[in-house]
Amino acid sequence: MAAGSRKKYALDLNDIIAFPDAGHMPVFPPEEKESWILLMEITADESIMRPVYAVRDTTKTRFVVALYTPNPQKDAKNFKVGHTLCITSARLHQFLDGQTGFRIEDPSTIEVLPVSMAKLWEINAGLRKRSDEGDLPDCNVCNSPSKLGCAVCKSRYCSKECQRTDWPRHKKVCAVLKALHKWNRTDWG
Repeated sequence: MAAGSRKKYALDLNDIIAFPDAGHMPVFPPEEKESWILLMEITADESIMRPVYAVRDTTKTRFVVALYTPNPQKDAKNFKVGHTLCITSARLHQFLDGQTGFRIEDPSTIEVLPVSMAKLWEINAGLRKRSDEGDLPDCNVCNSPSKLGCAVCKSRYCSKECQRTDWPRHKKVCAVLKALHKWNRTDWG
Protein backbone atom coordinates (compact mmCIF):
# COMPACT_ATOMS: atom_id res chain seq x y z
CA MET A 1 0.00 0.00 0.00
CA ALA A 2 2.91 2.30 -0.90
CA ALA A 3 3.75 5.11 1.56
CA GLY A 4 7.38 4.79 0.57
CA SER A 5 9.96 7.56 0.97
CA ARG A 6 12.85 9.15 -0.89
CA LYS A 7 15.02 6.22 0.16
CA LYS A 8 12.50 3.37 -0.05
CA TYR A 9 10.42 2.64 -3.14
CA ALA A 10 7.44 0.48 -2.20
CA LEU A 11 4.91 1.15 -4.98
CA ASP A 12 3.10 -1.92 -6.36
CA LEU A 13 1.14 -1.14 -9.54
CA ASN A 14 -0.59 -4.53 -9.15
CA ASP A 15 -2.20 -3.43 -5.86
CA ILE A 16 -5.92 -3.59 -6.72
CA ILE A 17 -6.82 -1.21 -3.88
CA ALA A 18 -4.66 1.66 -5.16
CA PHE A 19 -4.68 0.70 -8.86
CA PRO A 20 -7.83 -1.32 -9.52
CA ASP A 21 -8.88 -2.59 -12.92
CA ALA A 22 -12.44 -1.73 -13.94
CA GLY A 23 -13.73 -4.96 -12.41
CA HIS A 24 -12.33 -4.09 -8.98
CA MET A 25 -13.21 -0.39 -8.73
CA PRO A 26 -15.07 0.63 -5.60
CA VAL A 27 -18.83 0.84 -6.07
CA PHE A 28 -19.26 3.97 -3.97
CA PRO A 29 -17.59 7.34 -4.52
CA PRO A 30 -14.41 7.92 -2.53
CA GLU A 31 -14.60 9.34 0.94
CA GLU A 32 -12.49 12.35 1.92
CA LYS A 33 -8.74 11.62 1.55
CA GLU A 34 -9.52 8.33 -0.21
CA SER A 35 -8.71 7.69 -3.86
CA TRP A 36 -7.56 5.15 -6.39
CA ILE A 37 -6.05 5.45 -9.84
CA LEU A 38 -7.31 3.54 -12.84
CA LEU A 39 -4.48 2.92 -15.33
CA MET A 40 -5.46 2.45 -18.97
CA GLU A 41 -3.61 2.48 -22.26
CA ILE A 42 -5.02 4.65 -25.04
CA THR A 43 -5.66 2.39 -28.04
CA ALA A 44 -7.51 4.67 -30.49
CA ASP A 45 -8.67 8.24 -30.99
CA GLU A 46 -12.40 8.09 -31.75
CA SER A 47 -12.98 11.83 -31.56
CA ILE A 48 -15.42 13.52 -33.88
CA MET A 49 -16.60 16.68 -32.13
CA ARG A 50 -15.73 15.89 -28.52
CA PRO A 51 -12.47 14.13 -27.52
CA VAL A 52 -13.31 10.42 -27.19
CA TYR A 53 -10.71 7.66 -26.86
CA ALA A 54 -10.76 3.89 -26.81
CA VAL A 55 -8.72 2.54 -23.89
CA ARG A 56 -7.97 -0.79 -22.29
CA ASP A 57 -7.32 -1.43 -18.62
CA THR A 58 -4.83 -3.85 -17.05
CA THR A 59 -7.12 -6.81 -17.84
CA LYS A 60 -7.28 -5.74 -21.53
CA THR A 61 -10.97 -4.79 -21.15
CA ARG A 62 -11.99 -2.10 -23.65
CA PHE A 63 -13.72 1.11 -22.59
CA VAL A 64 -14.27 4.60 -23.94
CA VAL A 65 -13.15 7.79 -22.26
CA ALA A 66 -14.99 11.00 -23.19
CA LEU A 67 -13.94 14.44 -22.05
CA TYR A 68 -16.79 16.66 -20.87
CA THR A 69 -14.49 19.21 -19.27
CA PRO A 70 -14.88 22.99 -19.68
CA ASN A 71 -12.09 22.98 -22.32
CA PRO A 72 -11.98 19.40 -23.68
CA GLN A 73 -9.68 20.02 -26.68
CA LYS A 74 -7.04 21.63 -24.44
CA ASP A 75 -7.38 18.89 -21.83
CA ALA A 76 -6.91 16.19 -24.51
CA LYS A 77 -3.74 17.68 -26.04
CA ASN A 78 -1.48 15.02 -24.46
CA PHE A 79 -3.74 12.07 -25.31
CA LYS A 80 -1.79 9.90 -27.74
CA VAL A 81 -2.34 6.31 -28.80
CA GLY A 82 0.03 4.10 -26.83
CA HIS A 83 0.24 6.43 -23.83
CA THR A 84 -1.06 5.57 -20.37
CA LEU A 85 -4.12 7.40 -19.08
CA CYS A 86 -4.45 7.70 -15.30
CA ILE A 87 -7.87 8.59 -13.87
CA THR A 88 -8.07 9.40 -10.17
CA SER A 89 -11.14 7.92 -8.43
CA ALA A 90 -12.59 6.80 -11.77
CA ARG A 91 -16.28 5.87 -11.93
CA LEU A 92 -17.88 3.83 -14.71
CA HIS A 93 -20.45 5.60 -16.86
CA GLN A 94 -23.09 4.16 -19.18
CA PHE A 95 -23.26 6.34 -22.30
CA LEU A 96 -26.47 6.87 -24.27
CA ASP A 97 -25.11 4.84 -27.20
CA GLY A 98 -24.81 1.82 -24.88
CA GLN A 99 -21.03 1.93 -24.44
CA THR A 100 -19.50 1.69 -21.00
CA GLY A 101 -16.62 3.91 -20.09
CA PHE A 102 -15.55 7.02 -18.27
CA ARG A 103 -17.03 10.51 -18.54
CA ILE A 104 -14.37 12.99 -17.46
CA GLU A 105 -15.78 16.28 -16.18
CA ASP A 106 -12.90 17.45 -13.99
CA PRO A 107 -9.53 17.76 -15.79
CA SER A 108 -7.65 17.54 -12.46
CA THR A 109 -8.63 13.85 -12.26
CA ILE A 110 -6.68 12.85 -15.38
CA GLU A 111 -3.01 12.53 -16.19
CA VAL A 112 -1.43 11.14 -19.34
CA LEU A 113 1.95 9.46 -19.02
CA PRO A 114 3.96 9.37 -22.27
CA VAL A 115 4.67 5.63 -22.10
CA SER A 116 2.79 2.39 -22.69
CA MET A 117 1.52 0.42 -19.71
CA ALA A 118 4.21 -2.20 -20.34
CA LYS A 119 6.89 0.50 -20.15
CA LEU A 120 5.27 1.94 -16.98
CA TRP A 121 5.54 -1.48 -15.30
CA GLU A 122 9.16 -1.78 -16.52
CA ILE A 123 10.12 1.62 -15.06
CA ASN A 124 8.33 0.78 -11.80
CA ALA A 125 10.22 -2.54 -11.57
CA GLY A 126 13.50 -0.69 -12.15
CA LEU A 127 12.76 1.71 -9.30
CA ARG A 128 11.87 -1.18 -6.98
CA LYS A 129 15.11 -2.98 -7.91
CA ARG A 130 17.21 0.16 -7.25
CA SER A 131 15.42 0.55 -3.91
CA ASP A 132 15.90 -3.10 -2.93
CA GLU A 133 19.62 -2.81 -3.73
CA GLY A 134 19.89 0.39 -1.66
CA ASP A 135 20.71 2.52 -4.73
CA LEU A 136 17.57 4.70 -4.88
CA PRO A 137 19.12 7.76 -3.18
CA ASP A 138 22.33 7.44 -5.25
CA CYS A 139 23.24 8.74 -8.71
CA ASN A 140 21.13 7.22 -11.50
CA VAL A 141 24.19 6.92 -13.74
CA CYS A 142 27.13 5.79 -11.58
CA ASN A 143 25.51 4.95 -8.19
CA SER A 144 27.81 7.39 -6.36
CA PRO A 145 26.35 9.41 -3.49
CA SER A 146 24.08 12.02 -5.03
CA LYS A 147 24.23 15.76 -4.53
CA LEU A 148 21.82 16.94 -7.22
CA GLY A 149 18.33 16.07 -8.39
CA CYS A 150 16.13 16.63 -11.39
CA ALA A 151 13.97 19.68 -10.69
CA VAL A 152 10.85 17.89 -11.97
CA CYS A 153 10.98 14.25 -10.87
CA LYS A 154 13.74 14.42 -8.23
CA SER A 155 15.85 11.68 -9.86
CA ARG A 156 19.27 11.78 -8.21
CA TYR A 157 22.67 12.60 -9.73
CA CYS A 158 26.18 13.03 -8.31
CA SER A 159 27.17 15.73 -10.80
CA LYS A 160 25.98 17.89 -13.69
CA GLU A 161 28.03 15.64 -15.98
CA CYS A 162 26.09 12.51 -14.96
CA GLN A 163 22.82 14.42 -15.29
CA ARG A 164 23.78 15.56 -18.83
CA THR A 165 24.85 12.01 -19.75
CA ASP A 166 21.48 10.66 -18.62
CA TRP A 167 19.39 13.41 -20.25
CA PRO A 168 18.60 11.64 -23.59
CA ARG A 169 17.06 8.72 -21.66
CA HIS A 170 15.69 10.75 -18.79
CA LYS A 171 13.72 13.33 -20.79
CA LYS A 172 11.50 10.55 -22.18
CA VAL A 173 10.51 9.27 -18.72
CA CYS A 174 10.77 12.31 -16.44
CA ALA A 175 6.97 12.85 -16.19
CA VAL A 176 6.50 9.12 -15.53
CA LEU A 177 9.10 9.14 -12.75
CA LYS A 178 7.44 12.19 -11.19
CA ALA A 179 4.07 10.38 -11.08
CA LEU A 180 5.57 7.14 -9.76
CA HIS A 181 7.49 8.92 -7.00
CA LYS A 182 4.36 10.86 -6.01
CA TRP A 183 2.30 7.65 -5.90
CA ASN A 184 5.09 5.93 -3.94
CA ARG A 185 4.72 8.51 -1.17
CA THR A 186 0.92 8.20 -1.07
CA ASP A 187 -0.75 6.29 1.73
CA TRP A 188 -3.47 4.43 -0.18
CA GLY A 189 -5.27 3.37 3.00
